[in-house]
Amino acid sequence: MNQTTNLMRLTPGVDNSDWLKTFAIILVVVDHTGFFFIDDAAWWSVFGRLAAPVFFFLLGYARSRTVPLHWIWLGIILTLLDSWNTDWEWVAPNILLSLAFIRLSRPSILGLLQRYGWVAFLVLVLGLLAVLPIARDMVDFGAEGWLWALFGLCQRMYVESRSPAGLDGTGWNSELSGQGIERNWRVTRLLACLIAAVVYVWQEQIEFLFSDIQLTVVAFGVGVLSLCLGVFTRGPSSIQPPESIARWLRFLGRHTLEIYAIQLAGSELIINFLPELAA
Repeated sequence: MNQTTNLMRLTPGVDNSDWLKTFAIILVVVDHTGFFFIDDAAWWSVFGRLAAPVFFFLLGYARSRTVPLHWIWLGIILTLLDSWNTDWEWVAPNILLSLAFIRLSRPSILGLLQRYGWVAFLVLVLGLLAVLPIARDMVDFGAEGWLWALFGLCQRMYVESRSPAGLDGTGWNSELSGQGIERNWRVTRLLACLIAAVVYVWQEQIEFLFSDIQLTVVAFGVGVLSLCLGVFTRGPSSIQPPESIARWLRFLGRHTLEIYAIQLAGSELIINFLPELAA
């Protein structure tokens, strides 16, 4: 009995982010399967729309400032594969490069929010809205991805503002309190969530031209997802599945982007060398 108890304590549990990442990578596979191999893939795209917001949100929520080098070279390879399959036309750089750029920018954006509060938030949002028409051709998911990352950052600030020393005891809250703006994070993250969700549904409808029922499903799905992200905190999940399942959830959670890259590269290569399989 003691050995079993000790083993349970030593075995890492499933994190809340593991559930989110598993959900997202499943929908990525759904989206890519429809895009590459299904002739009428509108409904596949409907459910696939729920994947990208998770990645951008979690990137904004995370504290890490390090950009893994494999994000860069995998992003370049995937961009080249995409261009290769479109007769070397210009394509927006892969989402991995967008994620790398956001992570590099995150400390500066955080500093602006900490120093200038609502003014910085409004300037950032208005700036992202202003570049919507051109951003999608410049980076994957355009300014919508940045809005989801901003929501993730505001959510992290809100969560940590509720604890005197922050979730990890680093005292980040002391800095927030010193600026006298910690009371604003609740409203800021709600506004960031609303803007990100509305803009995302609007822009995806422009790109995919969903039917009324499909657009309703997209909007409902994004709404439910936004509610889930609005209560998200990093830490052990209250739902801990059996270890046989937890092992896979932890694996998917820790290697989500690598799995994404392998699956996308495989699909690009298949349709290039076996074009009869392409949609």
